[in-house]
Amino acid sequence: MIEWPRAEMRHALDDFIERRMQALAIPGVALAVIDEGQIVYEKGYGIADADGDQKVTPNTLFEVGGIGLPIEAYAAMLLVRERKMSLDVPLSDYLETPWLPDEDASRSVTLRQVLSHRSGLSDWVRLGVRSVDFKPGTDFQYSGMGYVYLAHVMSQIEGVPFDRLMRQKIFQPLGMLSSGYVIPEALVDEVARGHHALWVPIFTFAGPAVAIFVALALVTLIVVRFGFHRLKLEPFDLVPAAILAPVSTSFLAYYLLGGWALAFCLGYLVAWLAGVGLVVAMVQYLRFIFDRGWSEGVLSRGARRGSFSPLLFGAVFLASLLFMTWQVPLPARDGDDFNAALSLRSSAHDLGLFVTGFADGALVGMPLRASMVEARMPVGETQNDRFGWGLGFGTRERASSLTLWQTSANIGLRGIMVIEPSRRAGVVVLTNSDRGKVLMQEVAGHVLGPEEPWRLP
Repeated sequence: MIEWPRAEMRHALDDFIERRMQALAIPGVALAVIDEGQIVYEKGYGIADADGDQKVTPNTLFEVGGIGLPIEAYAAMLLVRERKMSLDVPLSDYLETPWLPDEDASRSVTLRQVLSHRSGLSDWVRLGVRSVDFKPGTDFQYSGMGYVYLAHVMSQIEGVPFDRLMRQKIFQPLGMLSSGYVIPEALVDEVARGHHALWVPIFTFAGPAVAIFVALALVTLIVVRFGFHRLKLEPFDLVPAAILAPVSTSFLAYYLLGGWALAFCLGYLVAWLAGVGLVVAMVQYLRFIFDRGWSEGVLSRGARRGSFSPLLFGAVFLASLLFMTWQVPLPARDGDDFNAALSLRSSAHDLGLFVTGFADGALVGMPLRASMVEARMPVGETQNDRFGWGLGFGTRERASSLTLWQTSANIGLRGIMVIEPSRRAGVVVLTNSDRGKVLMQEVAGHVLGPEEPWRLP
């Protein structure tokens, strides 16, 4: 589409995105299309929050998470140009106090390895895991923690917080005035809310809880059978399992996902169970009123309430499953909740400006910008494409083109930034739903084409 007449491209994109948003139940989408180093089309579709009426515009802020990594890499290359950093000097050389607990790794991890995801650090960003999984430089492993480490180093070199550094070095010079890793609390309500299908947070907590309960119940059965020589379990025997299952699941979810995700998952689970219980109670009460409680229009004093009906509970439970595909909004991230690999808030417009700046080597110069692409290392291939990783970007090569890409996958939010350096072109697609993973690649394919659509495996 990028080679089509502009009016035709805009009409086709509008029609396609609106149809796919409806089919995939995606609340909101923001788009920016870049060609010849200029933003040629940008637009917002839908709403920023399924519970509200705030419309998405090209300037609507999204949590873009991973898309911030190549922008951070670009800032690091600027420090290289200023001779404040070097690609192959251990990052620990810039620190007075080592950041990595592994001394050997601390003496080895370089800027080049972090930018190309070969540092050996993990992607357990929410947990802050600083351990190294393999000898730096010997393998590829996507690592948000590597960029958290780099942000700390850059902040120490410049002597300012990382958010301020990025504003001074990248955002303000490129005109990305809305972007920030930290934002004022007054703007939090303006950020597009992520959306999940209702079953995702419920199953995330209930699935492990049920599995742990079953495992503990089996252990209890063995103990009762062989320790107390009883053939039958009593309800009281399962009380420890019923308590330990949710408690241990809470600790597990907190460790793996963080407190914010735990509160989100547990909150929707409790709300769903409370809703099922409320409906069962209401139906039970109606049964009492209409089936037993009236005699010639007068409530009988001797009438008894109907006993609990497992069949009724099962019917209500099954009926509730029909609502599991509903898209529910996530809690908003606090404005001062900083994480270099997760907390960037930006807009399609601002990211489009970054693409235009990158296309022309703004700030860092064309030689260093070119090195970010030329230094790529292979990570896999398909029948038609070779995939690699450069200094900050994923790369996808085919016979006719080379494109750079980075996705974001914060909970309930999906986005992508694709750049084709040879045409100084690109596309940014931001969505506020997990289902946006499908749409964002479809749009990138339609925009950049041509014969075989642009697609990640």
